Amino acid sequence: MSTTTIKQPSIQRLFLQLIKKDNLQHAYLFDGKTGTGKKETALWIAQSLFCQNFSDGPCGECHTCQRIASHQHPDVIELEPEGLSIKIGQVRGLKQEFTRSGMEGRKKLVMVKDVEKMTTQAANSLLKFLEEPDGDIVVILMTTAKHQLLPTILSRVQLIHFPQLSKEHRMQALEEAGLSKERASVLSQLTSDTEQALELSENENLTALIEAVWKWYVAFSKKDDQAFIYVHTDIMPLVKEKAEYHRVLDLFLVILQDILNTQLSKDYSIGYLKYQTRIQEEADRLSAVTLADLMDIILTGKKYLDSNVAAQGVLEMSALKMLAAMKRSL
Repeated sequence: MSTTTIKQPSIQRLFLQLIKKDNLQHAYLFDGKTGTGKKETALWIAQSLFCQNFSDGPCGECHTCQRIASHQHPDVIELEPEGLSIKIGQVRGLKQEFTRSGMEGRKKLVMVKDVEKMTTQAANSLLKFLEEPDGDIVVILMTTAKHQLLPTILSRVQLIHFPQLSKEHRMQALEEAGLSKERASVLSQLTSDTEQALELSENENLTALIEAVWKWYVAFSKKDDQAFIYVHTDIMPLVKEKAEYHRVLDLFLVILQDILNTQLSKDYSIGYLKYQTRIQEEADRLSAVTLADLMDIILTGKKYLDSNVAAQGVLEMSALKMLAAMKRSL
């Protein structure tokens, strides 16, 4: 069987039946958040269509399956944004590929990643092909923002929704990749994308940042005015890029969500597993109103970061507001 990771077994089973019955539609739209397995499933379908030893799925071992896995099969065409968008020239080149018969068979499969990033011209050009398909071609469009697509494109594809994977599933994948349970727990809460979580785990500053954000929260919990100064002394030296400033606030949100969800369910699997006992104490102590206020402050801070307000100023402003919220709590 294929070694391609399948994160959505129910969707896999659906396509296995369609392939066996030779009943694939002309075009599909895979819709779902990053990390839900859209690309992996598209590659699995490609392997299934071209595998030399296909039975209850692709073998994953034949020369054809290996070339598809390494993105080197001439009849499996992959398109993704160049820079910030998919441009008209890319779609025109794609349509030229459509007009040629398969180099190694009669089939072609086309995958378009982040299709919502097509320019208007590119989207209209793709639409013409979807309206008048030519040849034995399967098109798989992938998006994280279905609402941004032209209604005319949506009407010509079969929608397959990829639900977000459970935290337990993501944790298992991270632990199988070699991460400790504590690290996997935080990262699976920080992002729903397993691949991104693995990339983050290689960040040398991440462990220090996780601990720094926890200590920052503890200062707020104690209503210690030093929480404001902590931004300059302990947080800022660990962050250099815009994405890392967002990560500080995202990690703080993980703590707040841990506390809130612990209040709501005894079975909740927390992100800051290392501090489970203290999380429970905070859940017993803080009101839902205070937690909502803190979350709102953090989310507002993220909006300011998106507006390119100076990061240190955003964190310091958030610190002052959270101190005030904590002091009002008791």
